[in-house]
Amino acid sequence: MKINKATLKDLPAINRLNQKYFKEVRDFKKVITDPDNHFYVLVHNNQVIGFSGFHYHHWNNTATIIDIFVHPIRRGQGLASKLVTKVIQEAKKTKARTLIVEAPSLNSVLKVYLKNNFRVCGFNDRYYSNSAKEIAIFLSRDLK
Repeated sequence: MKINKATLKDLPAINRLNQKYFKEVRDFKKVITDPDNHFYVLVHNNQVIGFSGFHYHHWNNTATIIDIFVHPIRRGQGLASKLVTKVIQEAKKTKARTLIVEAPSLNSVLKVYLKNNFRVCGFNDRYYSNSAKEIAIFLSRDLK
């Protein structure tokens, strides 16, 4: 299992995984090529099985996690935590003061962030819809 910096060669695999399982509306080509983004792929047996990264915000010296995804058959093996650890390590290199993430309240990824020492710093009960069945939980982890 390796975590590598994503390249355009990884784009077809990322898009396939996203379309089949994750369904995030995101231009992953831009994510990979934007110099303020740091995006990584989780690779097993030469196949991309997950991805995550962050965007560095110069104006306030923070980083925001861009997605986290692990293939469904590989979940429960601590791989999401490995991706989060990689993101934390790389965000520290940018000298960001804090790392921020948004997580759906009904998604198990919330446990991953809490397990990795993120703290709840806010919520939005209208972020996804007006029904408030699922709310956006905002978490942060200080890097300094």
